[in-house]
Amino acid sequence: MKRVLAPGLLAALLAAGCAGGAGHAGDAALPVTLLYGNAQCLGVSQPGLTWIDDPVAWRQRYQQLTSAWMNPSPLPVVDFSRAGVLLVAMGARSSAGYVLRLAEPDAHVADGVLTLQVDWQEPAPGYAQAQVLSSPCLLLRVPAAAFSRIRVLDQQGRERLAGDRRP
Repeated sequence: MKRVLAPGLLAALLAAGCAGGAGHAGDAALPVTLLYGNAQCLGVSQPGLTWIDDPVAWRQRYQQLTSAWMNPSPLPVVDFSRAGVLLVAMGARSSAGYVLRLAEPDAHVADGVLTLQVDWQEPAPGYAQAQVLSSPCLLLRVPAAAFSRIRVLDQQGRERLAGDRRP
């Protein structure tokens, strides 16, 4: 009797698991690593996404973004045979209070689109903010995967940035 129940129970569990995952067919979770994040990223005046997939471009971009700091952190190591770097830029802002943070440790790939979620913070309207130029950005290591488009969603699920995966 136990032999009959065990395969039947296993079949029921597998069927339930398959039914529960039907909404995520083709969806793969990728662990994303924050390599750098700051409110002052030099040389990034426009909002946008930049995919970096080679060591020379990575070194140049990192040096550009961190050149304002007297003692920038050393260049984070990236194995470009296994991952790429995604620059997420909010663009130049005319006051303080703008912040980008990685909201979820995983990005998701479905139907050729990489989607990740960030905390996209802006100062509340009407509140006094220091009048300084800021340019928030994130540099994220993303494991190699098959995607051609990138979407960045904010904490409410609104699309803030979208673009093609091209260096």
